Amino acid sequence: MKQLLGILFVVIPFVLPARYVPKWKKQACEIPASQNEHSHYTCDDDGEVRCLPGWAGDLCDVPKCRPGCDPLNGYCDNPGECLCKLGFYGEKCNKCIPLPGCRNGFCKTSFECSCHKGWDGLFCSDPICRAECHPTRGYCDYPGECRCRLGWAGKNCKDCQVLPGCQHGYCTKPLECKCYPGYTGILCQIPICASTCDRKRGYCRKPGECRCKVGWWGKNCDKCYPYPGCVNGSCNRPWECNCKEGWGGMLCDEELNYCENNPKTCQNGSKCISLIKSEGNYKCLCREGTRGRNCEISEVSTNSSTDYIQANSTDLPSSTVETPPAIKNETHT
Repeated sequence: MKQLLGILFVVIPFVLPARYVPKWKKQACEIPASQNEHSHYTCDDDGEVRCLPGWAGDLCDVPKCRPGCDPLNGYCDNPGECLCKLGFYGEKCNKCIPLPGCRNGFCKTSFECSCHKGWDGLFCSDPICRAECHPTRGYCDYPGECRCRLGWAGKNCKDCQVLPGCQHGYCTKPLECKCYPGYTGILCQIPICASTCDRKRGYCRKPGECRCKVGWWGKNCDKCYPYPGCVNGSCNRPWECNCKEGWGGMLCDEELNYCENNPKTCQNGSKCISLIKSEGNYKCLCREGTRGRNCEISEVSTNSSTDYIQANSTDLPSSTVETPPAIKNETHT
C-alpha cells in the first residue's frame, strides 16, 4: 500500500485466469493414440487440437473439398474430392442435369427443361411454326417453318390443294377437282364442244369449238366430203361418190344419155337403159320371146306378156356402179 499526495493506492497483483479448454477437447486429447488411429487431428503440448491437412471442424471430422467445388451442389467424403449431388455434374458440380428426354432445352436447376427459342413442349421437342401458319392444316419440323399437310397448299397452308392432275378445275376442299365452265371429266381435261357439234364427227380443243374429223365439214361437222373429183354425185359418208340420176362412172362424170340419143337401139318394144362407156353404153331389157343384144331376134310365142327380160349377151359387162373404199376416220383425242 502506498500513499501519494494524500491518495492511498492499494496495489493488487494481476493474475491471468487459467486457459479454458472445452471438455470435448480434453477428452479428445486424452484418447490413447492406439485407439485414435482414424482421427484426423493431433494434440499439442497445451492440449490444443490441431487438424491434419485437408480436414476442418472442431473434431477435424469435416473434409475440405476440392477448391471451387460448389458448396450447394457438391460434397466430399475425403479431402480434395468434389462429389456431385443428384441432378448435378461437372468437375465443380456447377452444371445441372436437364430433365431426361429434354431435346432442345437447358436447365438452371436439376431436372429442368427450359426450351431454347423456337421450341415448346415438356421435352422442348415441338417446334414453334411460323405465326401465320394454319394450326391444323400446317406443321413444321423446325422453328419458323410452315409445311402443309396432304390436301392443303399456300404459304400458310390455308388453301386447299386440287386433285393431282386436275387441269381446268379448282377445289373447295382437299383433293377435289371442280371444273371451270366449259370443261368436264374427272380431271376437268375434256373441253365441252359447241352444243350443235356432231359428237361422233366433230371434236374440240377448247370450249365452244367444233373441229371436224377427217372426211367431215360444216359448222356442225354434219357434212361429208365426197370422193375427190366426184362431179355429179353426193355422199352419205366420207369419200363416197353416189351418182345423181342420169350420171355414172366412178366420179359421176359420164352422162347416161345413150338411149335418149339413140331411141331405136333396142327393138321389138324392148326397154333401153343407158350405161357408161366401159359397160357398153347401154343395155336392152327384152320382152319375152325376143333376144339378142338389141332384142332384134323374135321367137314364136303366143304369150303377149309385157314383162321385160335382160338381153342374154355375154359381151355386156355388169352395170353395178363402183364406189371407192371407205377411208378410216382419224381419231382425235
